[in-house]
Amino acid sequence: MLQPNEPHVKKSFCSYCGDAPINHTNSFLESIVSITLDNHARKFIKYVPSFVKDFVDLVPEFLFRTLVFFKLAKFSSDINKANTFRSRIIWEEANKRGIIMEQVVFLGKPLDQYRALLKIKNQNNYFYFESIPIRPEFLDMSKNWDDKVLLKQEFKKHKIPVPSYFKLPLLTFFRSRNIKNAFSKLNKPIIVKPRVGSRGRHTITNINTLEQLKDGIAISGEICSQLIVEEHLKGSVCRATLVNGILVGFYRGDAPTLHGDGKKSIKELIEDMDSKRHDRVEPIRISQELHDHLLRSGFIISDVLPTGVSLPLTHRIGRLFGGKTMEMIGDLHPSFVSIFEKAAKIVGLAVVGFDAIIPDPQKSAESQHWGIIECNSLPFIDLHYYALEGKPQNIAGMIWDMWN
Repeated sequence: MLQPNEPHVKKSFCSYCGDAPINHTNSFLESIVSITLDNHARKFIKYVPSFVKDFVDLVPEFLFRTLVFFKLAKFSSDINKANTFRSRIIWEEANKRGIIMEQVVFLGKPLDQYRALLKIKNQNNYFYFESIPIRPEFLDMSKNWDDKVLLKQEFKKHKIPVPSYFKLPLLTFFRSRNIKNAFSKLNKPIIVKPRVGSRGRHTITNINTLEQLKDGIAISGEICSQLIVEEHLKGSVCRATLVNGILVGFYRGDAPTLHGDGKKSIKELIEDMDSKRHDRVEPIRISQELHDHLLRSGFIISDVLPTGVSLPLTHRIGRLFGGKTMEMIGDLHPSFVSIFEKAAKIVGLAVVGFDAIIPDPQKSAESQHWGIIECNSLPFIDLHYYALEGKPQNIAGMIWDMWN
C-alpha cells in the first residue's frame, strides 16, 4: 500500500505531460523569456551593486505582505496543503526543528511559496522562498543551468560526460534543412526534448527515422520555443543530489520493461506485469504516448513480443509509471562521486540535482558510456524518500543545517 502522504500519479489531459500537466501556451511563452532574455540578463547581474540585490530580495516579502493587507492572500500553517512533496518534506523537517513555516495562499489557492522564521544577520526574520529554503547568498546563478544546451556546453569544456547533442534554435523546426542536419549529425537512436523544462514533459525518445524526428519536434515544440536533439544513451535514469557541494543522495529509476516469450501480446504482457506489481507501484497507463513509443520501437500493442526481446514501455522512470526505484548512494561506485561534486562546483549551486543516464552505477564511470543530461536548480528531493528500495536520505535536514 502507499505510505501516508506518498506521491501518486495525477490525471493529465495531455499524455506527453505525464504526471505534471502544464498550460502549453504559457510554457511556450515562458521558454522564450527563459532562453533569450534571462540568459542575457544574467551576464549583467554580477555588475549590479549589492544594495540593489538586497532590495530585490525584499520584493517577495513586500508583495505577499501587501496582498495579505488587502485580504487577497493569507499565510497558512496547514502542512497538508503543501503544493509538492518536496515542500512537504522541507516543512516536516522544519516542524521537527521547531522552525515556524507557513504557506502563501492567494485567493484561496495554496501556492508553492512559503516563509520561515529564521535567524538572519543575528535577527529573527521571515525568509520567503519557493519550496526549498536556500540561503539568499547561494541563489545567484552565473548562467541559467536549467537550460540543457548551456549546461552541456559548459560541462564539455570541463570534460564532464554529456551525450552528444544538437540545438534547434527558435523556429528551426519549420526549416527542413536544419532538421536533416540535426538528424545526420547524431548516432541513432536519438531524443528530442524542450531546451528548458523538467519531468520529461514532451520528451520523445528512441527516434530512428527522419519522419519520427519531425513528429517528435512537433510534440516537443508545443511547450518550448527551442529544442535540443541528443543521442539516446542507454541505461537507468539516475538523480544525483548535492547539498553544499557534497553528494548526499543517489536515486536510480528504471522504466517498466517487458520481456518477450514469443507467445503473449504486448497488451497481455502489460496485464501480467500489472497483476504482479508492487502495491506502491502505479499501473501502466495505456495512452497515446505509449502507443507512439511502441511504434518507434517497431511494434503495436497487439503484437506478440518475440522471445528474448526486452521492450521498455516509456522513457518515464520510477514507480509512478510502473517501473522500479532505488536509493543507492551507499552502493554507488566511488568514481562517480568526484565527477558529480566537480559538476556542482562548476554550476556553483548550494542545492542541485543532476539527472544522468548510466548503464550500471555500481561499475566505474570510466568503464561505460554515460552522461549528465540536465541540471535541476530546485531538485525534487522527495525522490530520495519514496524509493521502493534503499534507505531514505534526510536531505531536507541537510538543507536546514545550512542555516546554522
